[in-house]
Order: sequence, then C-alpha cells, then structure tokens
Amino acid sequence: MLASGQVTFVKGDGRQGWRAGGPYDAIHVGAAAAEEHQALVEQLRAPGRLFVPVGTGSQWIWVVDKSVDGVVTREKRFGVRYVPLTDAPGE
Repeated sequence: MLASGQVTFVKGDGRQGWRAGGPYDAIHVGAAAAEEHQALVEQLRAPGRLFVPVGTGSQWIWVVDKSVDGVVTREKRFGVRYVPLTDAPGE
C-alpha cells in the first residue's frame, strides 16, 4: 500500500493534525486528549465530524460536527477508557 501511494506516514504532533492533507470528512483521535484541540476542528471539511476521547481522569467521547455552513456543534456522548495522548518522545 505504501508503494501505491494509498497510505502515507507522517511524523508529527497528532494534536495539531496534518493541515497539508486536509480538509478531512472525518477525524478519529485514538488516544485521550486532555482537552479538545481547535486545530483538529479547523481541519474538518464542512460538513465533517471529529470523534475524540477527552479527559485525564474521567474520559468522555465527544462528537464534534461541522455543518455545511460551518457551524460547529459539540456533543458529549459516553464514558470511555483510552490511553492518554502524550508528547512525542525526544529524539
């Protein structure tokens, strides 16, 4: 898949997303952020959806929708347990 160009690896801070590849129809964050990161919301296409676990003790899934006209709504859905989203290790 790498040779075909269907998959690309990008090294960076996932909390900032990847602007060069956006805008995105959907973004799923696979680790719990301490807070919602506005950079990810900004990279959503309109319409688009962000699915992100948020919290350091209690964690909740938040669904952030951007409508066709760019209006952003946020809904706290349900409690979860994800690994924490951390800083990248030093090189």
